[in-house]
Amino acid sequence: RCWLKQFRSKLLTTQASSNKSRPRKDLHHPSICLLAFLFFTHLVPGEMAAPGIQELQRSALVRMFDLEENSESWGKSQTWKVLVYDTFCKEVVAPLLKVGGLRNNGVTLHLNLNGERLPVEDTPAVYFVEPTDDNIAKIIQDLEDGLYPSCYINFASMGPRAQLEDLAKGTLVAGATHRVAAVFDRYLSFVSLSPTLFSLNLPAAYRTIHSPSIEEHQILQYVERIVDGLLSVLVTLRALPIIRCPPNEVAEMVARRLEERIRELLTKSGSSAADLFSASALAVGAAAAESGQRPLLCIVDRDVDLVTMLNHTWTYQAMAHDILGMRLNRLTVPVVGDGGSPQPKVYDVDDGDAFWAAHAGDPFPAVAEAVTEAVEEFQRKREEMHAPSDIGAEDMTSDLAAAFSALPEMTELKRSIDMHTNIATALMKEVEARQLHQYYEMEDQFSSQSSSTSASQLEQLLNDSGQGTILDKTRALLVLYLTKQSLSAAQLQALVEALETCGGDASGITYLQHLASIRSMM
Repeated sequence: RCWLKQFRSKLLTTQASSNKSRPRKDLHHPSICLLAFLFFTHLVPGEMAAPGIQELQRSALVRMFDLEENSESWGKSQTWKVLVYDTFCKEVVAPLLKVGGLRNNGVTLHLNLNGERLPVEDTPAVYFVEPTDDNIAKIIQDLEDGLYPSCYINFASMGPRAQLEDLAKGTLVAGATHRVAAVFDRYLSFVSLSPTLFSLNLPAAYRTIHSPSIEEHQILQYVERIVDGLLSVLVTLRALPIIRCPPNEVAEMVARRLEERIRELLTKSGSSAADLFSASALAVGAAAAESGQRPLLCIVDRDVDLVTMLNHTWTYQAMAHDILGMRLNRLTVPVVGDGGSPQPKVYDVDDGDAFWAAHAGDPFPAVAEAVTEAVEEFQRKREEMHAPSDIGAEDMTSDLAAAFSALPEMTELKRSIDMHTNIATALMKEVEARQLHQYYEMEDQFSSQSSSTSASQLEQLLNDSGQGTILDKTRALLVLYLTKQSLSAAQLQALVEALETCGGDASGITYLQHLASIRSMM
Protein backbone atom coordinates (compact mmCIF):
# COMPACT_ATOMS: atom_id res chain seq x y z
CA ARG A 1 0.00 0.00 0.00
CA CYS A 2 2.90 2.33 0.73
CA TRP A 3 4.21 1.64 -2.77
CA LEU A 4 0.77 2.32 -4.24
CA LYS A 5 0.56 5.69 -2.52
CA GLN A 6 3.99 6.70 -3.88
CA PHE A 7 3.10 5.45 -7.34
CA ARG A 8 -0.22 7.29 -7.26
CA SER A 9 1.33 10.57 -6.13
CA LYS A 10 3.96 10.43 -8.89
CA LEU A 11 1.31 9.94 -11.54
CA LEU A 12 -0.93 12.66 -10.20
CA THR A 13 1.88 15.18 -10.63
CA THR A 14 1.66 14.67 -14.39
CA GLN A 15 -2.05 13.99 -14.66
CA ALA A 16 -3.25 17.57 -14.18
CA SER A 17 -1.39 18.97 -17.17
CA SER A 18 -1.70 15.90 -19.39
CA ASN A 19 -5.45 15.55 -18.92
CA LYS A 20 -5.96 18.93 -20.55
CA SER A 21 -5.10 17.25 -23.82
CA ARG A 22 -7.42 14.83 -25.52
CA PRO A 23 -6.02 11.28 -25.18
CA ARG A 24 -5.28 9.56 -28.46
CA LYS A 25 -6.27 5.95 -28.94
CA ASP A 26 -3.76 5.69 -31.71
CA LEU A 27 -2.29 3.08 -33.99
CA HIS A 28 1.36 3.41 -33.10
CA HIS A 29 3.62 1.05 -35.01
CA PRO A 30 6.66 2.17 -37.05
CA SER A 31 6.75 -0.85 -39.38
CA ILE A 32 3.35 -0.24 -40.97
CA CYS A 33 3.43 0.84 -44.62
CA LEU A 34 -0.31 0.62 -45.32
CA LEU A 35 -3.47 1.01 -43.32
CA ALA A 36 -6.49 -1.12 -44.17
CA PHE A 37 -9.88 -0.37 -42.69
CA LEU A 38 -12.83 -2.70 -43.22
CA PHE A 39 -16.22 -1.13 -42.50
CA PHE A 40 -19.27 -3.33 -41.98
CA THR A 41 -22.88 -2.17 -41.88
CA HIS A 42 -24.52 -1.93 -38.47
CA LEU A 43 -26.34 -4.98 -37.18
CA VAL A 44 -30.08 -4.98 -37.52
CA PRO A 45 -32.08 -5.12 -34.26
CA GLY A 46 -32.18 -8.63 -32.84
CA GLU A 47 -29.24 -9.92 -34.87
CA MET A 48 -26.39 -11.50 -32.90
CA ALA A 49 -23.05 -9.70 -32.96
CA ALA A 50 -20.58 -11.38 -35.30
CA PRO A 51 -17.39 -12.81 -33.79
CA GLY A 52 -14.26 -10.71 -34.17
CA ILE A 53 -11.46 -11.47 -36.58
CA GLN A 54 -9.33 -13.02 -33.83
CA GLU A 55 -11.99 -15.55 -32.92
CA LEU A 56 -12.65 -16.37 -36.59
CA GLN A 57 -8.97 -16.97 -37.25
CA ARG A 58 -8.71 -19.10 -34.12
CA SER A 59 -11.64 -21.21 -35.32
CA ALA A 60 -9.98 -21.66 -38.72
CA LEU A 61 -6.78 -22.73 -37.00
CA VAL A 62 -8.64 -25.24 -34.83
CA ARG A 63 -10.29 -26.71 -37.93
CA MET A 64 -6.82 -27.24 -39.37
CA PHE A 65 -5.99 -29.50 -36.42
CA ASP A 66 -9.05 -31.69 -36.94
CA LEU A 67 -7.73 -34.61 -38.97
CA GLU A 68 -10.90 -36.67 -38.73
CA GLU A 69 -13.08 -36.73 -41.82
CA ASN A 70 -16.78 -35.98 -41.33
CA SER A 71 -16.10 -34.75 -37.81
CA GLU A 72 -19.23 -33.19 -36.30
CA SER A 73 -17.29 -31.20 -33.72
CA TRP A 74 -14.46 -29.28 -35.33
CA GLY A 75 -11.30 -29.05 -33.30
CA LYS A 76 -12.31 -31.71 -30.75
CA SER A 77 -10.49 -34.57 -32.45
CA GLN A 78 -8.16 -36.39 -30.08
CA THR A 79 -5.84 -37.62 -32.82
CA TRP A 80 -2.41 -36.77 -31.48
CA LYS A 81 -0.25 -34.92 -33.94
CA VAL A 82 2.97 -32.97 -34.43
CA LEU A 83 2.77 -29.33 -35.54
CA VAL A 84 5.58 -28.19 -37.80
CA TYR A 85 5.62 -24.49 -38.69
CA ASP A 86 7.94 -21.83 -40.02
CA THR A 87 8.70 -18.61 -38.16
CA PHE A 88 5.94 -16.59 -39.81
CA CYS A 89 3.25 -19.16 -39.04
CA LYS A 90 4.56 -19.59 -35.51
CA GLU A 91 3.79 -15.92 -34.97
CA VAL A 92 0.34 -16.40 -36.50
CA VAL A 93 -0.39 -19.13 -33.95
CA ALA A 94 1.16 -17.37 -30.93
CA PRO A 95 -1.63 -14.86 -30.11
CA LEU A 96 -4.37 -17.42 -30.79
CA LEU A 97 -3.37 -20.65 -29.06
CA LYS A 98 -0.95 -21.06 -26.18
CA VAL A 99 0.64 -24.38 -25.27
CA GLY A 100 -2.48 -25.49 -23.41
CA GLY A 101 -4.70 -24.61 -26.35
CA LEU A 102 -2.50 -26.59 -28.73
CA ARG A 103 -2.56 -29.58 -26.39
CA ASN A 104 -6.36 -29.40 -26.21
CA ASN A 105 -6.40 -29.81 -29.97
CA GLY A 106 -4.15 -32.87 -29.89
CA VAL A 107 -0.80 -31.18 -30.61
CA THR A 108 1.85 -33.01 -28.60
CA LEU A 109 4.88 -31.34 -30.18
CA HIS A 110 5.27 -28.02 -31.98
CA LEU A 111 8.53 -27.73 -33.91
CA ASN A 112 10.15 -25.19 -36.19
CA LEU A 113 10.54 -26.35 -39.78
CA ASN A 114 14.06 -24.92 -39.91
CA GLY A 115 15.20 -26.61 -36.72
CA GLU A 116 16.68 -30.05 -36.23
CA ARG A 117 13.92 -32.65 -35.87
CA LEU A 118 13.91 -36.36 -35.09
CA PRO A 119 11.55 -38.97 -36.58
CA VAL A 120 8.24 -39.47 -34.77
CA GLU A 121 6.59 -42.83 -35.34
CA ASP A 122 2.84 -43.44 -35.44
CA THR A 123 2.08 -39.71 -35.19
CA PRO A 124 0.90 -37.61 -38.15
CA ALA A 125 2.42 -34.21 -38.83
CA VAL A 126 0.49 -31.03 -39.54
CA TYR A 127 2.63 -28.62 -41.55
CA PHE A 128 1.62 -24.96 -41.35
CA VAL A 129 3.99 -22.90 -43.50
CA GLU A 130 4.22 -20.18 -46.11
CA PRO A 131 4.32 -21.44 -49.71
CA THR A 132 7.99 -20.63 -50.38
CA ASP A 133 10.60 -22.58 -52.35
CA ASP A 134 12.71 -23.17 -49.24
CA ASN A 135 9.77 -24.48 -47.21
CA ILE A 136 8.66 -26.83 -49.98
CA ALA A 137 12.22 -28.15 -50.32
CA LYS A 138 12.33 -28.89 -46.58
CA ILE A 139 8.95 -30.65 -46.67
CA ILE A 140 10.15 -32.83 -49.55
CA GLN A 141 13.29 -33.66 -47.57
CA ASP A 142 11.16 -34.64 -44.56
CA LEU A 143 9.06 -36.90 -46.78
CA GLU A 144 12.16 -38.49 -48.22
CA ASP A 145 13.62 -39.05 -44.73
CA GLY A 146 10.32 -40.50 -43.50
CA LEU A 147 10.14 -38.35 -40.38
CA TYR A 148 6.37 -38.80 -40.05
CA PRO A 149 4.02 -41.57 -41.24
CA SER A 150 1.54 -39.09 -42.77
CA CYS A 151 1.62 -35.37 -43.45
CA TYR A 152 -1.13 -32.76 -43.73
CA ILE A 153 0.38 -29.79 -45.55
CA ASN A 154 -1.30 -26.44 -44.90
CA PHE A 155 -0.15 -23.28 -46.65
CA ALA A 156 -0.83 -19.96 -44.90
CA SER A 157 -1.75 -18.39 -48.24
CA MET A 158 -2.65 -19.71 -51.67
CA GLY A 159 0.33 -21.58 -53.07
CA PRO A 160 1.34 -20.73 -56.66
CA ARG A 161 0.80 -23.50 -59.17
CA ALA A 162 4.53 -23.78 -59.95
CA GLN A 163 5.34 -24.47 -56.30
CA LEU A 164 2.56 -27.04 -56.00
CA GLU A 165 4.00 -28.79 -59.06
CA ASP A 166 7.44 -28.77 -57.44
CA LEU A 167 5.95 -30.34 -54.31
CA ALA A 168 4.20 -33.05 -56.35
CA LYS A 169 7.31 -33.76 -58.41
CA GLY A 170 9.59 -33.88 -55.35
CA THR A 171 7.19 -36.17 -53.51
CA LEU A 172 7.01 -38.52 -56.50
CA VAL A 173 10.81 -38.65 -56.89
CA ALA A 174 11.21 -39.35 -53.16
CA GLY A 175 8.70 -42.21 -53.44
CA ALA A 176 6.68 -40.69 -50.59
CA THR A 177 3.31 -39.98 -52.17
CA HIS A 178 1.67 -42.31 -49.65
CA ARG A 179 2.85 -40.03 -46.84
CA VAL A 180 0.99 -36.94 -48.11
CA ALA A 181 -2.52 -37.16 -46.66
CA ALA A 182 -3.79 -33.75 -47.86
CA VAL A 183 -2.73 -30.31 -49.06
CA PHE A 184 -4.71 -27.17 -48.14
CA ASP A 185 -4.66 -23.42 -48.76
CA ARG A 186 -5.71 -22.03 -45.38
CA TYR A 187 -5.79 -18.26 -46.04
CA LEU A 188 -4.34 -17.42 -42.62
CA SER A 189 -1.45 -15.20 -43.69
CA PHE A 190 -1.94 -12.49 -41.05
CA VAL A 191 -1.73 -12.03 -37.29
CA SER A 192 -4.84 -11.24 -35.23
CA LEU A 193 -4.00 -9.11 -32.20
CA SER A 194 -7.53 -8.36 -30.98
CA PRO A 195 -11.14 -8.81 -32.17
CA THR A 196 -10.83 -5.65 -34.29
CA LEU A 197 -7.11 -5.39 -35.11
CA PHE A 198 -4.84 -7.45 -37.34
CA SER A 199 -1.32 -7.09 -38.70
CA LEU A 200 0.26 -8.53 -41.83
CA ASN A 201 3.41 -9.00 -39.74
CA LEU A 202 5.85 -7.55 -42.26
CA PRO A 203 8.74 -6.00 -40.28
CA ALA A 204 10.24 -2.75 -41.62
CA ALA A 205 7.55 -2.62 -44.29
CA TYR A 206 7.50 1.16 -44.60
CA ARG A 207 11.28 1.43 -44.89
CA THR A 208 11.41 -1.39 -47.43
CA ILE A 209 8.66 -0.06 -49.71
CA HIS A 210 9.96 3.52 -49.64
CA SER A 211 13.67 2.75 -49.91
CA PRO A 212 15.23 4.62 -52.89
CA SER A 213 17.44 1.59 -53.60
CA ILE A 214 14.62 -0.94 -53.88
CA GLU A 215 14.12 -2.46 -57.32
CA GLU A 216 10.79 -2.82 -59.09
CA HIS A 217 10.62 -6.61 -58.80
CA GLN A 218 11.18 -6.33 -55.03
CA ILE A 219 8.28 -3.89 -54.75
CA LEU A 220 6.06 -6.29 -56.69
CA GLN A 221 7.08 -9.16 -54.41
CA TYR A 222 6.26 -7.09 -51.35
CA VAL A 223 2.94 -6.00 -52.83
CA GLU A 224 2.14 -9.67 -53.45
CA ARG A 225 2.87 -10.46 -49.79
CA ILE A 226 0.54 -7.65 -48.70
CA VAL A 227 -2.18 -8.87 -51.05
CA ASP A 228 -1.82 -12.42 -49.69
CA GLY A 229 -2.42 -11.08 -46.21
CA LEU A 230 -5.43 -8.95 -47.13
CA LEU A 231 -6.97 -11.78 -49.14
CA SER A 232 -6.55 -14.04 -46.10
CA VAL A 233 -8.33 -11.46 -43.95
CA LEU A 234 -11.25 -11.25 -46.38
CA VAL A 235 -11.60 -15.03 -46.59
CA THR A 236 -11.45 -15.33 -42.80
CA LEU A 237 -14.19 -12.71 -42.46
CA ARG A 238 -16.15 -14.19 -45.38
CA ALA A 239 -16.29 -10.67 -46.82
CA LEU A 240 -16.36 -9.63 -50.47
CA PRO A 241 -15.81 -5.88 -50.12
CA ILE A 242 -16.01 -2.76 -52.19
CA ILE A 243 -12.41 -1.53 -52.40
CA ARG A 244 -11.43 2.14 -52.23
CA CYS A 245 -7.93 3.68 -52.30
CA PRO A 246 -6.17 6.95 -53.22
CA PRO A 247 -4.67 7.11 -56.73
CA ASN A 248 -0.99 6.98 -57.73
CA GLU A 249 0.33 5.37 -54.56
CA VAL A 250 1.41 1.97 -53.29
CA ALA A 251 -2.10 1.62 -51.90
CA GLU A 252 -3.49 1.65 -55.46
CA MET A 253 -1.04 -1.06 -56.53
CA VAL A 254 -2.20 -3.21 -53.63
CA ALA A 255 -5.89 -2.51 -54.25
CA ARG A 256 -5.73 -3.33 -57.96
CA ARG A 257 -3.75 -6.51 -57.38
CA LEU A 258 -6.17 -7.57 -54.63
CA GLU A 259 -9.09 -7.05 -57.02
CA GLU A 260 -7.31 -9.17 -59.64
CA ARG A 261 -6.67 -11.97 -57.16
CA ILE A 262 -10.30 -12.02 -56.01
CA ARG A 263 -11.58 -12.10 -59.61
CA GLU A 264 -9.13 -14.88 -60.52
CA LEU A 265 -10.22 -16.88 -57.50
CA LEU A 266 -13.92 -16.50 -58.27
CA THR A 267 -13.46 -17.20 -61.99
CA LYS A 268 -11.19 -20.25 -61.81
CA SER A 269 -12.58 -21.94 -58.70
CA GLY A 270 -16.27 -21.30 -59.28
CA SER A 271 -18.76 -22.09 -56.53
CA SER A 272 -16.10 -23.40 -54.14
CA ALA A 273 -14.38 -20.00 -54.21
CA ALA A 274 -17.71 -18.20 -53.79
CA ASP A 275 -18.19 -20.08 -50.54
CA LEU A 276 -14.95 -18.53 -49.27
CA PHE A 277 -16.63 -15.11 -49.29
CA SER A 278 -20.06 -16.23 -48.14
CA ALA A 279 -21.07 -14.79 -44.79
CA SER A 280 -23.74 -17.47 -44.44
CA ALA A 281 -20.96 -20.07 -44.36
CA LEU A 282 -20.09 -18.78 -40.91
CA ALA A 283 -23.70 -18.32 -39.85
CA VAL A 284 -22.97 -14.69 -39.02
CA GLY A 285 -24.03 -11.50 -40.75
CA ALA A 286 -26.81 -13.39 -42.50
CA ALA A 287 -29.02 -10.32 -42.68
CA ALA A 288 -26.29 -8.31 -44.42
CA ALA A 289 -25.63 -11.16 -46.85
CA GLU A 290 -29.30 -11.54 -47.74
CA SER A 291 -29.73 -7.81 -48.33
CA GLY A 292 -26.74 -7.75 -50.66
CA GLN A 293 -24.83 -5.26 -48.50
CA ARG A 294 -21.07 -5.45 -48.84
CA PRO A 295 -18.40 -4.06 -46.52
CA LEU A 296 -16.13 -1.22 -47.58
CA LEU A 297 -12.37 -1.85 -47.62
CA CYS A 298 -10.30 1.35 -47.52
CA ILE A 299 -6.58 0.98 -48.24
CA VAL A 300 -4.40 4.03 -47.66
CA ASP A 301 -0.67 4.62 -47.64
CA ARG A 302 1.01 5.15 -44.28
CA ASP A 303 2.13 8.57 -45.55
CA VAL A 304 -1.40 9.86 -45.06
CA ASP A 305 -0.78 9.95 -41.29
CA LEU A 306 2.95 9.76 -40.59
CA VAL A 307 2.69 11.85 -37.46
CA THR A 308 0.86 9.07 -35.59
CA MET A 309 3.90 6.81 -35.94
CA LEU A 310 6.13 9.45 -34.38
CA ASN A 311 3.98 10.98 -31.64
CA HIS A 312 4.80 10.24 -28.03
CA THR A 313 1.77 8.51 -26.62
CA TRP A 314 -0.12 8.63 -23.33
CA THR A 315 -2.48 5.66 -23.50
CA TYR A 316 -1.78 2.30 -21.90
CA GLN A 317 -1.67 0.06 -24.96
CA ALA A 318 0.27 2.54 -27.10
CA MET A 319 2.84 3.07 -24.34
CA ALA A 320 3.28 -0.68 -23.95
CA HIS A 321 4.14 -0.84 -27.66
CA ASP A 322 6.28 2.29 -27.75
CA ILE A 323 8.18 2.01 -24.47
CA LEU A 324 8.22 -1.69 -23.58
CA GLY A 325 8.35 -3.03 -27.13
CA MET A 326 5.19 -5.13 -26.95
CA ARG A 327 4.94 -7.45 -29.95
CA LEU A 328 2.36 -10.11 -30.74
CA ASN A 329 0.61 -9.22 -27.47
CA ARG A 330 3.75 -10.12 -25.48
CA LEU A 331 6.12 -7.85 -23.59
CA THR A 332 9.06 -8.15 -21.22
CA VAL A 333 9.45 -5.99 -18.12
CA PRO A 334 12.08 -5.91 -15.35
CA VAL A 335 10.64 -7.18 -12.07
CA VAL A 336 12.48 -6.97 -8.76
CA GLY A 337 12.86 -10.48 -7.38
CA ASP A 338 13.65 -11.84 -3.93
CA GLY A 339 17.34 -11.08 -4.41
CA GLY A 340 16.63 -7.38 -4.90
CA SER A 341 17.94 -7.23 -8.46
CA PRO A 342 15.48 -6.81 -11.37
CA GLN A 343 14.90 -9.87 -13.53
CA PRO A 344 13.14 -9.85 -16.94
CA LYS A 345 9.62 -11.27 -16.84
CA VAL A 346 7.50 -12.03 -19.90
CA TYR A 347 3.77 -11.27 -19.93
CA ASP A 348 1.04 -12.05 -22.44
CA VAL A 349 -1.65 -9.37 -22.62
CA ASP A 350 -4.74 -9.54 -24.79
CA ASP A 351 -8.47 -9.02 -24.65
CA GLY A 352 -8.82 -12.19 -22.62
CA ASP A 353 -7.49 -10.17 -19.69
CA ALA A 354 -10.42 -8.20 -18.27
CA PHE A 355 -8.25 -5.34 -17.00
CA TRP A 356 -6.46 -4.96 -20.34
CA ALA A 357 -9.72 -5.09 -22.29
CA ALA A 358 -11.20 -2.37 -20.08
CA HIS A 359 -8.22 0.00 -19.86
CA ALA A 360 -5.96 -0.56 -22.89
CA GLY A 361 -7.14 2.70 -24.49
CA ASP A 362 -7.20 4.76 -21.28
CA PRO A 363 -4.72 7.53 -20.40
CA PHE A 364 -1.86 6.25 -18.27
CA PRO A 365 -2.81 8.10 -15.06
CA ALA A 366 -6.31 6.61 -15.25
CA VAL A 367 -4.75 3.15 -15.61
CA ALA A 368 -2.69 3.70 -12.46
CA GLU A 369 -5.85 4.69 -10.62
CA ALA A 370 -7.56 1.54 -11.91
CA VAL A 371 -4.64 -0.60 -10.69
CA THR A 372 -4.95 0.96 -7.25
CA GLU A 373 -8.69 0.32 -7.16
CA ALA A 374 -8.17 -3.30 -8.28
CA VAL A 375 -5.65 -3.89 -5.50
CA GLU A 376 -7.98 -2.40 -2.90
CA GLU A 377 -10.90 -4.51 -4.17
CA PHE A 378 -8.75 -7.64 -4.04
CA GLN A 379 -7.69 -6.86 -0.47
CA ARG A 380 -11.33 -6.33 0.54
CA LYS A 381 -12.42 -9.67 -0.92
CA ARG A 382 -9.53 -11.49 0.70
CA GLU A 383 -10.31 -10.00 4.11
CA GLU A 384 -13.93 -11.06 3.74
CA MET A 385 -12.83 -14.61 3.00
CA HIS A 386 -10.60 -14.67 6.11
CA ALA A 387 -12.98 -12.86 8.43
CA PRO A 388 -13.95 -15.01 11.49
CA SER A 389 -17.65 -15.53 12.14
CA ASP A 390 -19.81 -17.32 14.73
CA ILE A 391 -21.86 -19.64 12.56
CA GLY A 392 -23.13 -23.17 12.70
CA ALA A 393 -21.63 -26.25 11.11
CA GLU A 394 -23.91 -26.17 8.08
CA ASP A 395 -23.19 -22.48 7.39
CA MET A 396 -19.47 -23.12 7.83
CA THR A 397 -19.60 -25.90 5.26
CA SER A 398 -21.35 -23.66 2.73
CA ASP A 399 -18.86 -20.84 3.41
CA LEU A 400 -15.93 -23.22 2.85
CA ALA A 401 -17.49 -24.41 -0.39
CA ALA A 402 -17.95 -20.80 -1.54
CA ALA A 403 -14.35 -20.00 -0.62
CA PHE A 404 -13.04 -22.97 -2.60
CA SER A 405 -15.21 -21.96 -5.55
CA ALA A 406 -13.86 -18.40 -5.43
CA LEU A 407 -10.22 -19.53 -5.17
CA PRO A 408 -9.56 -19.85 -8.95
CA GLU A 409 -11.12 -16.44 -9.56
CA MET A 410 -9.04 -14.86 -6.78
CA THR A 411 -5.86 -16.52 -8.08
CA GLU A 412 -6.46 -15.18 -11.60
CA LEU A 413 -7.30 -11.75 -10.22
CA LYS A 414 -4.08 -11.71 -8.20
CA ARG A 415 -2.06 -12.73 -11.28
CA SER A 416 -3.65 -9.97 -13.37
CA ILE A 417 -3.09 -7.34 -10.68
CA ASP A 418 0.55 -8.33 -10.24
CA MET A 419 1.12 -8.25 -14.00
CA HIS A 420 -0.42 -4.82 -14.55
CA THR A 421 1.26 -3.43 -11.44
CA ASN A 422 4.65 -4.51 -12.80
CA ILE A 423 3.87 -3.17 -16.29
CA ALA A 424 2.67 0.17 -14.89
CA THR A 425 5.77 0.40 -12.69
CA ALA A 426 8.08 -0.18 -15.65
CA LEU A 427 6.22 2.45 -17.69
CA MET A 428 6.34 4.92 -14.81
CA LYS A 429 10.12 4.54 -14.48
CA GLU A 430 10.56 5.30 -18.18
CA VAL A 431 8.18 8.26 -18.00
CA GLU A 432 10.16 9.72 -15.10
CA ALA A 433 13.57 9.01 -16.61
CA ARG A 434 12.73 10.48 -20.01
CA GLN A 435 10.09 13.05 -18.98
CA LEU A 436 7.73 11.57 -21.56
CA HIS A 437 4.69 13.39 -20.23
CA GLN A 438 6.39 16.65 -21.21
CA TYR A 439 6.88 15.39 -24.77
CA TYR A 440 3.28 14.24 -25.01
CA GLU A 441 1.89 17.52 -23.75
CA MET A 442 4.14 19.61 -25.99
CA GLU A 443 3.40 17.59 -29.14
CA ASP A 444 -0.32 17.63 -28.43
CA GLN A 445 -0.26 21.46 -28.32
CA PHE A 446 1.63 21.90 -31.60
CA SER A 447 -1.56 22.01 -33.65
CA SER A 448 -3.23 24.64 -31.45
CA GLN A 449 -0.43 27.17 -31.02
CA SER A 450 1.73 29.31 -33.27
CA SER A 451 4.79 28.07 -35.10
CA SER A 452 7.11 30.40 -33.20
CA THR A 453 5.79 29.24 -29.80
CA SER A 454 6.11 25.59 -30.79
CA ALA A 455 9.61 26.07 -32.19
CA SER A 456 10.70 27.91 -29.06
CA GLN A 457 9.40 25.15 -26.78
CA LEU A 458 11.08 22.44 -28.83
CA GLU A 459 14.39 24.30 -29.03
CA GLN A 460 14.43 24.63 -25.26
CA LEU A 461 13.78 20.91 -24.90
CA LEU A 462 16.48 20.01 -27.43
CA ASN A 463 19.02 21.99 -25.45
CA ASP A 464 18.05 20.29 -22.17
CA SER A 465 20.18 17.15 -21.82
CA GLY A 466 18.07 15.90 -18.92
CA GLN A 467 14.83 15.51 -20.87
CA GLY A 468 14.48 12.43 -23.04
CA THR A 469 16.79 10.45 -25.25
CA ILE A 470 18.17 11.56 -28.60
CA LEU A 471 15.47 9.49 -30.29
CA ASP A 472 12.78 11.27 -28.26
CA LYS A 473 14.13 14.62 -29.39
CA THR A 474 14.32 13.49 -33.02
CA ARG A 475 10.73 12.29 -32.94
CA ALA A 476 9.57 15.58 -31.43
CA LEU A 477 11.24 17.53 -34.23
CA LEU A 478 9.67 15.32 -36.90
CA VAL A 479 6.26 15.74 -35.27
CA LEU A 480 6.64 19.52 -35.32
CA TYR A 481 7.66 19.50 -38.98
CA LEU A 482 4.66 17.37 -39.95
CA THR A 483 2.25 19.38 -37.81
CA LYS A 484 3.44 22.89 -38.68
CA GLN A 485 3.70 23.30 -42.42
CA SER A 486 4.10 27.05 -41.85
CA LEU A 487 7.45 26.58 -40.08
CA SER A 488 9.97 28.95 -41.67
CA ALA A 489 13.27 27.78 -43.13
CA ALA A 490 15.20 29.73 -40.49
CA GLN A 491 13.21 28.19 -37.63
CA LEU A 492 13.66 24.69 -39.04
CA GLN A 493 17.39 25.19 -39.57
CA ALA A 494 17.85 26.36 -35.98
CA LEU A 495 16.03 23.29 -34.68
CA VAL A 496 18.04 20.95 -36.92
CA GLU A 497 21.29 22.47 -35.67
CA ALA A 498 20.13 22.08 -32.08
CA LEU A 499 19.32 18.41 -32.73
CA GLU A 500 22.68 17.76 -34.35
CA THR A 501 24.44 19.52 -31.46
CA CYS A 502 22.98 17.03 -28.99
CA GLY A 503 24.02 14.11 -31.20
CA GLY A 504 20.83 13.60 -33.21
CA ASP A 505 20.45 12.64 -36.86
CA ALA A 506 18.50 15.03 -39.07
CA SER A 507 18.18 12.67 -42.04
CA GLY A 508 14.53 12.14 -41.13
CA ILE A 509 13.79 15.80 -41.84
CA THR A 510 15.57 15.49 -45.18
CA TYR A 511 13.38 12.52 -46.09
CA LEU A 512 10.17 14.33 -45.12
CA GLN A 513 11.20 17.32 -47.22
CA HIS A 514 11.86 14.99 -50.16
CA LEU A 515 8.47 13.35 -49.63
CA ALA A 516 6.74 16.72 -49.54
CA SER A 517 8.41 17.78 -52.81
CA ILE A 518 7.24 14.58 -54.52
CA ARG A 519 3.67 15.08 -53.32
CA SER A 520 3.64 18.67 -54.55
CA MET A 521 4.37 17.42 -58.09
CA MET A 522 1.57 14.82 -58.08
